Amino acid sequence: MPFDPSWLIHIGAALLLLAYAIRDELKLRLLIIVSTFIYIAYYYLAANPPLWDAIITSSLMVVINVIVLTQILLERTTFRMTEDEKALFDAFETLTPGQFRRIAKLAAWRTSGDTEGVILTREQEPSDSLFYIFEGNISVEKGGRRFRLPDGNFVGEVAFVLKRKTTATTIAPKGVRFVEWDSTALRNLSDKHPNLGNALNALLTRDLARKIGASYRPPDDAIPADSQAERLLESAQAAE
Repeated sequence: MPFDPSWLIHIGAALLLLAYAIRDELKLRLLIIVSTFIYIAYYYLAANPPLWDAIITSSLMVVINVIVLTQILLERTTFRMTEDEKALFDAFETLTPGQFRRIAKLAAWRTSGDTEGVILTREQEPSDSLFYIFEGNISVEKGGRRFRLPDGNFVGEVAFVLKRKTTATTIAPKGVRFVEWDSTALRNLSDKHPNLGNALNALLTRDLARKIGASYRPPDDAIPADSQAERLLESAQAAE
């Protein structure tokens, strides 16, 4: 018994109806793409010559849906992120992968190459940047106390969130890797995408609350200052 291509229409229509009944956009798009391929098969087999106009139109619909599907995957997954970006994303636990990608586009990855270190912030001075210590320990002076902070800490979040002067002098010694964001660009992004802004503020406010709780003492994860930290902080103080 020869195959009847008209069955393809019924199968394609059934998948299309099922797709429109699903609220998850990822599954919806996948079913639409499968359904459209079935329609393309029908347009090719049902007539001689094939219905090329319908095939071309349906193919364009597949392309558009594949593009949208890719955008959805990027919004929901860490697909195509580098290992460093995935590690950084773990620190931004209040953000979705899509929100993080927008922030990552503004990030400048830096490695301190100066033997005197790179000064990130100065105590009681304005800061135009937000930093995240990605790898290594930084030297800190706060309220006359000197100590080191390990990677995994934000720097400049007080100035960013509260829009006031920084509360500590921080220096990244040679070899330390850190990520820097321009505060104005980050605020503009937050204004443009309110959900992203709320998620970022929730993350930084939590970090800020921890540090405010330790306003007059080093944070719980602080490391005592070593000779290098003392030297770098003395040098920074002398340069003021």
